[in-house]
Amino acid sequence: MGKISTYGNVNPVNLTDKVIGTNVTGTPNNVTKNFLISDLLALFQENITLQNVLDAGNTATEDINLTGNISLDGGNFTLDPTASLYVGGLLIDSTGAVGALGQTLTSDASGNPVWGSGGGGSQNLEQLLAVGNTATNDINLTGDLNLTGNIVETGNLELTGNITQVGDYDLTGNMTHLGDYELTGNITMIGDPDITGDVTHSGNYLFEVGQFSFEGTSTVLLEGAVKDSTGTLGSDGEVLVSDASGKFNWQSLSQSPTTTTVNAFDDPVANADIIFYSASGAGGTINLNAALVEAGKKVVLVRTSTTAAANISSNGGALINGAAAKALPTTLYSGVTCICDGTDWYCSAGQPL
Repeated sequence: MGKISTYGNVNPVNLTDKVIGTNVTGTPNNVTKNFLISDLLALFQENITLQNVLDAGNTATEDINLTGNISLDGGNFTLDPTASLYVGGLLIDSTGAVGALGQTLTSDASGNPVWGSGGGGSQNLEQLLAVGNTATNDINLTGDLNLTGNIVETGNLELTGNITQVGDYDLTGNMTHLGDYELTGNITMIGDPDITGDVTHSGNYLFEVGQFSFEGTSTVLLEGAVKDSTGTLGSDGEVLVSDASGKFNWQSLSQSPTTTTVNAFDDPVANADIIFYSASGAGGTINLNAALVEAGKKVVLVRTSTTAAANISSNGGALINGAAAKALPTTLYSGVTCICDGTDWYCSAGQPL
């Protein structure tokens, strides 16, 4: 038999190929035998464990692709700071549950990860706010916001959309606001805002349409300046008086009466508190303007010159002492006082001043 090293190599090697070796434990011992490659492979697979491989070397640069499970018994799965964990499939928590849509992976009291409410480890709003109660993102709610404490606003509240309130606004605490409310949209409220606390605001409120309503037990305390509908502050002693449009304006209680001077012969329409008149010819009539007809209104007519006959009447159908017209005195410097009851006029006979 020639030297083994002189024999040629077989390629490829098959599992049915044989090699020559010594059977140490056979009977008799140390007998030369043939060994199948397949038998040698089975022997290696049965006796070489993962521990043997890791003892030989536990680092590698190639990927590990598994179709089974990795089970850790008491050890840790550690990622270096530069490593990433990629989860392409389902992520199951410590209870064996798969997270539902929108759930987060949180820790329960034992430190085990659970999805949402799984295992009793849900994170409520109190726990979330304890971690951090500030954010720069928007809060979008489709439910109700129930508040039993105070709303404290130190900045500005800028709204470009609409505020729509369908239910009631019940506030039992205080609302303190130091900035301005800037609203370019509308505030639509179908319910009533019931506030039993204080509303402190140092900015401006602008109501284009709507009203403030105070119940009979409410009180309005005005500690600052009040402007009227023209944006004017009242002077000392002035009062708020409604004009013909229902708007308030500051006016003095001691308002000067209005005056006018007319010629009775021209049949003028006079609109003043005091009417100074003359008559260049007989037969003329001074007509009191219908705008003067209001309960308690007083008008004084004074003849300043001439003695020609003249009458007094009223536009709008108001009667003078029960008649359509009344003769004025011809005496120079005589005065006639007329008082309205809201419908008609009642005038004195007239006498010199």
